[in-house]
Amino acid sequence: MMRIAHISDLHFGTHLPPLAETLCAEIRRMRPDLVALSGDLTQHARPREFAAAATFIRRLPDPVLVVPGNHDLPGWRPWRRFVHPWREWRRHISEDLESSVRGRDFIAIGVKTARRWGMHLDWSRGRINLDQLGRVVRLAGASEPDAVRILVAHHPFLLSDAVRKRGLVGRADEILDGLRSARIDLILGGHLHRSDAGTANGIVVAQAGTAISSRRKGEPNAYNRIQASSRQIRIEAMRWDGKRFAVAGSSSFQRSELGWAPAAHNLHSSPQFEPPSSNNGV
Repeated sequence: MMRIAHISDLHFGTHLPPLAETLCAEIRRMRPDLVALSGDLTQHARPREFAAAATFIRRLPDPVLVVPGNHDLPGWRPWRRFVHPWREWRRHISEDLESSVRGRDFIAIGVKTARRWGMHLDWSRGRINLDQLGRVVRLAGASEPDAVRILVAHHPFLLSDAVRKRGLVGRADEILDGLRSARIDLILGGHLHRSDAGTANGIVVAQAGTAISSRRKGEPNAYNRIQASSRQIRIEAMRWDGKRFAVAGSSSFQRSELGWAPAAHNLHSSPQFEPPSSNNGV
């Protein structure tokens, strides 16, 4: 099974340096096959915040797939937001806003759901369009039949009752139909600063909390530790307990001909996380 470190909502500018150090060291010890960072690297999209985020990312083990969030857009600075919305991202993080990573037994596809404006008064809400879906379908279709197919986006495709008012990513229902046809197995997101895992239209959806920022929303700082194959997925919520990130609970899922569903033996306290194999380097 492949191992994923799923982190989100770093919000450099409001980050807590001790947590950043601990998280980086922990992920390096984990030796994941993929680090997925689902947006909001910065708080105000300022150059110094992007520079700090870039330094943090360089310390993580490769490969790292990063997508932007709504906080990575300039705020109420019209010229920067509408004319050069991603200038600092491209300068410090990547020229690519939607990257992908192909591994031995997986493909991870990044999608930019953050938008410079929206039809809602709340411009923090995101959208995904049919062109983006087409790209995901093409990349997923070119992967091996048994590869784990992962989508990484900032905005949620699934909402728990506690955050129901926040709103799904725009066109979620329509896009989920296409993602299921492309046999996407796992969607990783953030934005809500709450850890959660479930299924939407037969696809496993995992939301990560805010990993290292002070902008907590009813939950300690957290990230997700995931094991995944084309038939099984286990997601562990790793929450900060004041001294370390500890397992706060887990969710397990199994895939059948009807899609993904919670496993019959789903646990709320996790078994030991499977250690990395000896031939898998950092």
